Amino acid sequence: MANLQTVMFFMDKDGMPPDLRKGPVFFRGFLMAAFGIGAAYLLFPAEASMIGVFLVALGQARTVHTMLDRNRDAVWQKGQPAWPANVQLATSLMMLFVGVFLSYAIVTFVVPADRVAAIFSRQVGGFGGRSLTEVQFDDLGAVLGHNMVVMLVGFLFAILYRHGGMVLVLAWNASVWGVVFAWIARSAPDTGAGGEILYFLKSMIAILPHLLLESVAYILVAIAGVFLSKNMAIYKWGSSHFSRGLRDVAGIGLVGLAVLVVASAVEALVAPALIRAMF
Repeated sequence: MANLQTVMFFMDKDGMPPDLRKGPVFFRGFLMAAFGIGAAYLLFPAEASMIGVFLVALGQARTVHTMLDRNRDAVWQKGQPAWPANVQLATSLMMLFVGVFLSYAIVTFVVPADRVAAIFSRQVGGFGGRSLTEVQFDDLGAVLGHNMVVMLVGFLFAILYRHGGMVLVLAWNASVWGVVFAWIARSAPDTGAGGEILYFLKSMIAILPHLLLESVAYILVAIAGVFLSKNMAIYKWGSSHFSRGLRDVAGIGLVGLAVLVVASAVEALVAPALIRAMF
């Protein structure tokens, strides 16, 4: 019972706003991802890899919605500067991302190896049994093009589905990255004397720089999409509030695009060099 009460402390309680401090946001993301994976595998084993992500999104939708409300109140009602409020929002979303990412990575390590592909079929793809040194990184143009397509999809999801679309894209990306790099560490033929965990940690040193930068970029553009959707729904076209909202959307979107360019350069140029140096 005590353990159940500890778990419920991190869940959203009816009638009360969710705790938006960074620690609880991280732990809720971690726990809800673990519960989502388990429930999806037990109830929908054939599509556990996708249903689990949807359950994470459902479980965290209210938290993300409250984050957006906090941001709106800070800027529009309390008159606080927009960028500090937006940085706080992006940081909170990043903590949620990290929680989901780590949950998927840990589950990938602890479940029997022969079940990983069944539980995470959509995430694993063709990465099983390959060394990280065998992963081919495209040139900067190809990487940037792929990442911009992902960014555009996230932007459209955020416009159409608002906070639901934002958290769905966030949960999906966290699940893919968490599973793939943990699975490579488990199945790679060259883990060496350090074992799977050291291999994973070394992989993270090589991959995390561009992974985190990409995550920040996607989160910023998703925030811009949600703000644009709400701006079009609430304010009259041409009004001062509408114009201010568009300026905020453009500013956030341009910063997100700039971060994505840097992330793509790190992925195409820095990550392969780090992998060659450490493996």
